Amino acid sequence: MNRETAEQELIAHIDGLEILDSHEHLPDEADRPAAADVLAEWLTHYFSCDLISAGLSDQGLVQARDSRGDLLARWDLVEPYWEAARSTGYGRSLDLAARGLYGIDGVRRQTVGALNEAFVAARQQGGHYEYVLKTKSRIALSVVDSNLGCDRRYFASAFRLDNFIQPTHRREIRDQGRGVGVQVHSLEDWEEALRRQLGRALDEGAVVVKHGLAYTRSLHYEKPTRAAAESDFHEFFRAARAPEWRGPMQAGEALQCHMWHALLRLADQQGLTVQVHTGLQEGNGNVIADANPVHLTNCFLEYENVTFDLFHMGYPYVLELANLAKNFRNVNIDMCWGHIISPTAARLALTEWLDTVPANKIIGFGGDYCFVDGVYGHQELARRNIAATLAAKVADGSFDLARAREVAGWLLVDNPRRILRLGERLPAPAPTAAR
Repeated sequence: MNRETAEQELIAHIDGLEILDSHEHLPDEADRPAAADVLAEWLTHYFSCDLISAGLSDQGLVQARDSRGDLLARWDLVEPYWEAARSTGYGRSLDLAARGLYGIDGVRRQTVGALNEAFVAARQQGGHYEYVLKTKSRIALSVVDSNLGCDRRYFASAFRLDNFIQPTHRREIRDQGRGVGVQVHSLEDWEEALRRQLGRALDEGAVVVKHGLAYTRSLHYEKPTRAAAESDFHEFFRAARAPEWRGPMQAGEALQCHMWHALLRLADQQGLTVQVHTGLQEGNGNVIADANPVHLTNCFLEYENVTFDLFHMGYPYVLELANLAKNFRNVNIDMCWGHIISPTAARLALTEWLDTVPANKIIGFGGDYCFVDGVYGHQELARRNIAATLAAKVADGSFDLARAREVAGWLLVDNPRRILRLGERLPAPAPTAAR
């Protein structure tokens, strides 16, 4: 079968799948910011970083996001940079959203007014999450970051305990402890507070633990002596005379490492999956080397029974991530964010991984957006990327069409269901919403 025919067959198959989404930052629909137009919402993140990279000033971005200003004047401010960045994955996702959700041919000066009218009308009509996530995107369930009270029609929650690893003030330690009935006076008390907080999150419906500290430190966590960790912990109490409004402290390295290992021990005991941010950090001007997934190797070696879900393709460390997933039974690859970081890199990485890594270890999609329209554009790119990659495998004889269909289902449905333990969380099918 030639590639073009195989791709069309696979697109039809993949478009029919009700998929699982491994990672989102979406608020519940009722909690979306009230005063927003399409530029204010769509420039919340991601594409705004490309505009800054293309040369837009920080102040220019603030003005572009301000929905109190004239829409076309704000468009004029960003237009040169928007055109420069239109072809990035972030830009393509927004054009796909404009077409697929609002029937508008991309985001341009000639279309932005009509797009905004359609955007505002959709917000006023209500039911937009049902329309975008279910009807248009065919997403059965998304794992949302740290929202235990999330709308269970659309979401299950990951839960972060990063503040136990990097506390910033004695009052934070005090308040975290009190929240779970622990008066924290010692490192042992702090560990007990961590255990109780995790237990509470699981009782309230959390499905996985999320680690997001690659933005602020290296992913390499040594295993320090308890004495060193206690010494770091006591620094917070030596500063007890400082006023409540005092600025944040930097938790010592030994304490941070000790608490990460304490969390992994709990995950080991309870059979939890741990999601870890690796690779590219959102924003401009970050330290990418901190997020190299190779830094976690000592943890993979020690915590053999902990399932690790490594985010964002590890980009740009996609080959390092392949090596880790190939060598460790407990390491899995997650393509969340990946198809919009670079659609081409996502296809090339998936091609490489399917040659290197067992296909049951790859999660094919996570939208990773904080506004819902972006999720639609991202899942469109993901479905097309996966179809194109598998079609190439069919054309070169690596797969037959039946195998390609099977792997597509693993990437988008079966793998996330198993790796993230979502089987019992999936909602019953609901009637589709009409528009």
